[in-house]
Amino acid sequence: MRKAVRLGHPDFGRAFLCACTENEGEARRLVRLQRYSNLGPLARLTFDNLSPLGRSPSAAHQESFAEAVKAARHFAESPSGWLVFSGPSGSGKTHLAAAIAGRCIESGWPALFMVVPDLLDHLRSAYQPASQVAYDDLFELVKTAPVLVLDDLGVQSSTPWAEEKLFQLINHRYNAQLPTVFTTNLDPLDFEARIQSRLTDATLSEVYCFESGGRVATMELDALDLPHLRGMTFKTFDPRHCSANSSELKEIENAYREAIRFAKEPTDPWFAIAGHSGKGKTRLAAAIANFCAEAGRQTLFVVVPDLLDRLRGGYNPQNPGAFDRMFDQVKTVPLLVLDDLGAESGTPWADEKLFQLMNYRYNACLPTVFTTSVTLNNMPSRVATRLMDIGVTSLFVIGDSAGDFDFFGSHQTRLTPSPRGRGRPPRRA
Repeated sequence: MRKAVRLGHPDFGRAFLCACTENEGEARRLVRLQRYSNLGPLARLTFDNLSPLGRSPSAAHQESFAEAVKAARHFAESPSGWLVFSGPSGSGKTHLAAAIAGRCIESGWPALFMVVPDLLDHLRSAYQPASQVAYDDLFELVKTAPVLVLDDLGVQSSTPWAEEKLFQLINHRYNAQLPTVFTTNLDPLDFEARIQSRLTDATLSEVYCFESGGRVATMELDALDLPHLRGMTFKTFDPRHCSANSSELKEIENAYREAIRFAKEPTDPWFAIAGHSGKGKTRLAAAIANFCAEAGRQTLFVVVPDLLDRLRGGYNPQNPGAFDRMFDQVKTVPLLVLDDLGAESGTPWADEKLFQLMNYRYNACLPTVFTTSVTLNNMPSRVATRLMDIGVTSLFVIGDSAGDFDFFGSHQTRLTPSPRGRGRPPRRA
């Protein structure tokens, strides 16, 4: 359109975009930036729905998180330097990083959000002849992004190739001083020396460490984050869904009552449920964990084969200290739930790590919940003897009509609980 101005006016005869066209162009630009950002569903994570004090009940941690939010808002309005958010899963670091990317896009800054393991997978696949994106083009796109968010740094498979590519990426952005945000569940000091020195350079980088507060979720192991397990509570537990057999139903109901008692105040440090699949073992274990987590107790729920897989994958011979600290967190968490004990691969390494874990908690009398569908003869003897200690473990057996789970032999009587659960053999539920 043209403006109605007098002859000789600077705008006379010039064409201008109408307001509706300008708005349409702005909308297309925003869509383009959002597509470039790779945020996807994480675009819903904004500063508006972010808890300003984080999720920790600790006043000190809340103050630290509030400082990080302040720095994140400032970075998003005028991106410069580096931000590093370190903390366990559930502490809010990914929400904060996604909020930064979203605000940058709203302000017209092209921001690229990449989960580090996914980025490395994309780079590997770009080597393939059939790849739609050339490797060099993809790597250059990430290296030179005006604003880059690298989420979950440190959880990638630690191969020489992956380490080298990450260093090349980080080193390029370090030398060019390109605005970058990192999230990691590791302490920045646990990284390989070359990366550590760049992440912690005070002339470029600000580092914020978070705590999750009510629960420990080491290396994203906590299965209670999964919606199905999160819904397994004492209120939703129905024994009739686990068995139609009247005898088994009574056993399950008794185990349910004892599980509630254990969750409120353990009579024994350990609580174990044995029986064949489909008898409600995992549901009761998850209900205990959810009850304790809601009460503010640090709780970790792990499936034993998954735990051992993550321990294997988390070991880095170049930095064994990081593995030791992670393993110590699992060993010392106030309440640990080990689901599906005995389903793990019986390798010497797995047997040794499982024994170390159980033996530490056995000696420290730390509250631990076990579920198993494996008989005594199929367990490592050192693990079985700890689990069978009647002075430590309240053991419930559900649906053992064939006597497969008769840990102490059929000649022994299974008694009802004593006042504090001491000095009596494990019993049927």
